[in-house]
Amino acid sequence: MTKMIVLGDSIMWGVTGFDSQHPRANPTIPAHIGTSLGWTVDNQSIGGTRWADVDNKDNFLEQVAKFNFANYDVVLMGYGINDFDDAPYSSPTQITYAMNKGITKIKSDNPNIHLYIELPTPSFVYGSTDGAVNPAGYSQKQIYDTIKSEAQLLEVPAYDWRDNPLITYDNRTQTLGDGQIHPVNAVQQTMAERLASWIESLEQSTVSQTDNDLIDWSSLDQGQTTDSGSGSGSATQTVTYTPIKVATINGPDSLNQTFNDNVVLIINTICKIAGEDASAVSWRAQTFDKLGRNLRNYITDTIATIKRVSSQALGTTDTEASTGEMVSVEAMEAPTSLMVDDIITTLNNDFKGAETALNAILSTL
Repeated sequence: MTKMIVLGDSIMWGVTGFDSQHPRANPTIPAHIGTSLGWTVDNQSIGGTRWADVDNKDNFLEQVAKFNFANYDVVLMGYGINDFDDAPYSSPTQITYAMNKGITKIKSDNPNIHLYIELPTPSFVYGSTDGAVNPAGYSQKQIYDTIKSEAQLLEVPAYDWRDNPLITYDNRTQTLGDGQIHPVNAVQQTMAERLASWIESLEQSTVSQTDNDLIDWSSLDQGQTTDSGSGSGSATQTVTYTPIKVATINGPDSLNQTFNDNVVLIINTICKIAGEDASAVSWRAQTFDKLGRNLRNYITDTIATIKRVSSQALGTTDTEASTGEMVSVEAMEAPTSLMVDDIITTLNNDFKGAETALNAILSTL
């Protein structure tokens, strides 16, 4: 039987309001979905939690770390209201970082797991959804759009209640038990029915939910040459590959973009050599407004991903550089210095070593 784990906040847990007239939803949204689809459900939702890891609660990343997703077939994630509503308020960058890191971990546990995201229902804590802005200056639309956009980048289907609203500012006193956030029991049952129908339609679809490779492989392929031999009519085709060339990070302004470009090139080259599908790698480029902790964490996690992909696909890539030193993709190290110039130097050395190692392999193909 299909087993689904649900990670979410108080709505997925079943809160319908905060008085005796609004007990926990019966059944909860996850339980109703499970009954509708004939699945077993492990509801691990916790009230007050969110995508971003900005407080001391069991948010998405803390929850992901607790479980081995090889034990599940499906994961449904439902966060976002608390990212917008509650201090400390989550920034779009913090949300995308958490989504990327957590979903990468889930996929690494179980590459075959089916992932689904339920976007938040509307919150009226700061007024109507039309232009509602929290004290940190982030609008509800901005936060919800961030979640939806990142889900698309991570190739995870996302259900957006805004497309066909159940809850509106005008009907909030009837649809929300507290008039602001938590849907009443009847609305939660309708939500569950919609989500179950949506998930079922995607489960039955034969269309792949993944895209093609991250880049066009023609950039690596040379033309084929034909050796006619002794005129026997048979032809031997030899395919050669153009050596890759990483870009140099020339300063802080180009650090993020050049880093991303080089990572795409390296990951795709590794997968090309191994004959594997690069779209299966759980990494997507991110951009940051400033050079800070979030970018540094992203760089660290990305380098770890490159090393993992290389180790799994190629084993070792050790090769001797022209200087006589041994270089490899596995030797890449995340910068430890807090000085931007040192970070750039380390990354340029990392990328140059990976380039040398991968070109040595390409030359043998």
